[in-house]
Amino acid sequence: MDEEAKNEIFEQIDEKAEANVELPDEAPEPIVDNETKPKKERKKRVLTEDQKAKLRENLKKGREASLAKRRKNAQLKKIAKAEKSKEEDEKIFKALKNKLKPAELEDENKTLKEQLQELKEQMKALKERKPEPVVEKVIEKVKAAPKPKVHVPPPAPPKKKEMTARQKMKMMKGL
Repeated sequence: MDEEAKNEIFEQIDEKAEANVELPDEAPEPIVDNETKPKKERKKRVLTEDQKAKLRENLKKGREASLAKRRKNAQLKKIAKAEKSKEEDEKIFKALKNKLKPAELEDENKTLKEQLQELKEQMKALKERKPEPVVEKVIEKVKAAPKPKVHVPPPAPPKKKEMTARQKMKMMKGL
């Protein structure tokens, strides 16, 4: 009996669960209209001849302004391109110049060494040609000139400096 009671309880639970669960009906399919609704055609704005002429003038002015801007920008680009090209040319020139520099430096070093050698030779030549006679004459004139006697008092004996307290303490320590 126990088993029969359990089976009945389970059957009642299953029935309640089935009652609570709602099965969805067939999912509604999106409605697609094969026929597209025709859009309302807007009425064209009716323009007078004066309005049309004014619009044409504005269009003409706009085109001219646009053309002027395009030409101006084209010139600016051309100038920028020329400057960039000039800078690149300068870089190339500097690179070539640096490449050729060692030969130039060697030539410059050679000329500078030659100039230095010439200067050394000139200095030797000047040293060899000493103007000794002029110096001797000046010395003789100085010796011949009478010397005025100036009475110079004998130098005073040096003053003894006073000893500092520290020095006095050192002297006293030794006694």
